[in-house]
Amino acid sequence: MSEPKPPAPDHLPDHVLPDHVLPDHVLEELLDAFSEESAPQYNFDDPSIDRLLGITDEHASGDDGAEREADHDDEPDDDDVADDLDDEPDDEPDDDNDDDDGDDDGDGDDEPTAGDAAGADQVVLPLVPVAPVDSAAPRRTIVIAEDDRPDSVYLDEDKEKAFHERRESLDESGERSTIVIADLDEAGPTEPAPAGSRGGLDPRIRARRISVRRAEGRRRLVWAGIGIGVVLLAIGAVAVFASSIFDVREVTVQGAVYTDADVLEGVIADLRGEPVLLVDTDAAEQRLEAVPWVERAHVATDFPHRVVIDIRERRPIAAFQGGDQQFRIIDVQGRVLDVIAGQPTDYLLITGSHPDTARGQFAGAPYADVAELVLSLPVEVRSITRTVGVDASTGTLTLVLENGEPDGVLVRVGDSKNIDEKLARLLNRVRKGLTDVCQLDVSTADAGAVPC
Repeated sequence: MSEPKPPAPDHLPDHVLPDHVLPDHVLEELLDAFSEESAPQYNFDDPSIDRLLGITDEHASGDDGAEREADHDDEPDDDDVADDLDDEPDDEPDDDNDDDDGDDDGDGDDEPTAGDAAGADQVVLPLVPVAPVDSAAPRRTIVIAEDDRPDSVYLDEDKEKAFHERRESLDESGERSTIVIADLDEAGPTEPAPAGSRGGLDPRIRARRISVRRAEGRRRLVWAGIGIGVVLLAIGAVAVFASSIFDVREVTVQGAVYTDADVLEGVIADLRGEPVLLVDTDAAEQRLEAVPWVERAHVATDFPHRVVIDIRERRPIAAFQGGDQQFRIIDVQGRVLDVIAGQPTDYLLITGSHPDTARGQFAGAPYADVAELVLSLPVEVRSITRTVGVDASTGTLTLVLENGEPDGVLVRVGDSKNIDEKLARLLNRVRKGLTDVCQLDVSTADAGAVPC
């Protein structure tokens, strides 16, 4: 709702107004332009806005100057208004003429003319002179509040948390940061952002970062010192234990009966005088296990001056004489454990034609069958067994048992299949007696006997 307008002065005609009084249509345009209901949108790049705000030079050259001169020609200046006031007639038009002029339509509704409107609704506004603005002067700076600026992102959770806490404290205090936008071609210095803006790094965050980095450096220094200390301690321990203070002075050997004495003495000699912690036990075990008699060797150190050698030897089962007249001792696998010149009396003699197998080599599968047969003999049968025979070409096994006769009893066993059943038939026959029996055949279920 607009305020009441003061009436125009009575001594002036309606078509002539003083400089400080605006026409009614100009007043309506200004009210429409600055009313909150319309809220128009202005293009601030429009030169007319600059002229309206008084931030451009009215005497600028070019088309804009021509347009402004044309606009000034349409409006009366101060001298014109003064001349009009001097030439103003004394007589004012009467009311009858106004009525006739105002009601041309004959409908009885008189509408006010421009003069009447100026006389009836007039607002007296003071005219403020606007000083011309020099075009060379720097343009104004527009400050826009920071509303939609993206937040800074920290990959560190601690730093991000500190950032959000600071941001919440700024929001509660009501402080806002701003962005200053200025012309890029200005030669003057750019105004720096306020110290409390969100784009700057808070001194507390900077101090926190420095303290965290220093703590990390101290931790790394501590761990580096611990590592160096451990390394030095290990080097010192090795230097002490590897010295002659803890050398091998005693070597104990267990389980060596048939092991090559020369090889065993060589291993013992190499162990003596060595630092007990630097003894190569694997190498000593490999040297001992290379001996045919040795099935397994275990070498262990006993701090501070002792080494224990534990040897498990292979079990000798039987012996045979090769073509070179040397006797070979074999184990259960048919491996030749040793080659000696005389006949061993502790083992059963294998009769037949045999190869000259070297020490540590396998004589063959038939000799492994012979060793298995000897191990499987019952005690009653083993006590009266003279020899065991094998045919290396066919694998046929035989036994010679004592019965009081010079030649004894020849027992045909056959191959190594079902050896337990064959020995069971042989044991049954031995318990019945072997008197006047020269041969037995236990290779089949019908154990046959051949009398002398």
